[in-house]
Amino acid sequence: MSQPQASQTDAAARAQTPQNPTGPGRLRRMAGWWGVLIPPLALAGVYAARALGSTGLIAKPVQEVAALMLLPAAVAVFAVRWYRTRDRLHLVLTAFSAALLCREIHFPGTHRGIYVAAAVIAVWCFLWRRSLIRRLWGTAKGRWLTIAAWSYALALLIQRRALRFLPDEADLHVQLEEVLENVSHFLLLVAALL
Repeated sequence: MSQPQASQTDAAARAQTPQNPTGPGRLRRMAGWWGVLIPPLALAGVYAARALGSTGLIAKPVQEVAALMLLPAAVAVFAVRWYRTRDRLHLVLTAFSAALLCREIHFPGTHRGIYVAAAVIAVWCFLWRRSLIRRLWGTAKGRWLTIAAWSYALALLIQRRALRFLPDEADLHVQLEEVLENVSHFLLLVAALL
């Protein structure tokens, strides 16, 4: 094969290779800049449910049950991925998901335990920062995890009552926090599935 033919063959192979290294799939492409709107839209959903009189879905007991379905699924998917690949990223995400699950179950020690788990996870992230960043940078999993982190941050702000300027925040802060936490858990599960 002559040199010009080889370069034409290489060009044809590159043209058939997808530009997205994470592979095809609508969910992988969806986490663009608009993903940061998901948590505020969830907050608007709480207000819409209240305005429509459909407060059953945003009630704390319903949200607690939903959390106990979403988080075990995320823990299981991350754990299986870690077991199969022994990838540090999946170990960190398994530990993080498991810590959140323990906190949602509300057994003695979980209130302080989440801080201990967060410290251990933070040390792992610091020690493995280069490989973790390399695995997440520019990937769909990284984008969905970023959106989940944004959602968790908003939920913490609501829990700490830092967003008192929101309308009827005094009456709705529990529902706002619980719904936003479940949106975060769902986003974590989406990242686990990628």
